[in-house]
Amino acid sequence: MSKQAFVAEVEWTEKERGWGQRPDGFTYYPSIEKAKAAIEKYWDKMPKDEVPECYSAPSEPKYVEVDPVFALLVEGKGVVGTDKSCKISNKR
Repeated sequence: MSKQAFVAEVEWTEKERGWGQRPDGFTYYPSIEKAKAAIEKYWDKMPKDEVPECYSAPSEPKYVEVDPVFALLVEGKGVVGTDKSCKISNKR
């Protein structure tokens, strides 16, 4: 049986005025804290007094089980982006 590995997953949704919403991929971080820091940095770069015509909005980060090799990649890179979820399950 393989070892369990967990990373923080953030699901992104593109929001475009006049077109609506669509899935915009996933990002993975070694921890919830690092995911929240990245999200805060992202929002800090957005305009404060107007809503952009098109932008991506993140979900709340959550721990998901992933393949241990993928978890090592996330740990080594600090963040990994994908177009599909890499989770095995929603444990933890």
